Amino acid sequence: MAHSEHNRPKGSGMVLIAIGILIFVFAPGYFKNDTASGLAVIIFGFAIGGIGFYISFVRKKRTG
Repeated sequence: MAHSEHNRPKGSGMVLIAIGILIFVFAPGYFKNDTASGLAVIIFGFAIGGIGFYISFVRKKRTG
């Protein structure tokens, strides 16, 4: 279909990357309180940023 790319939502990957960056900015505050929760927040930030990177860059190259 000619308009299938036009109908796709755009920018969702960049939003996830931005959320991952914000998590990294605020993670040191969690490390001061509790090491285990701070580590969990950093891993969560990696996961969110990685998903956003996949959606933004890797999936575009595979489909297009």
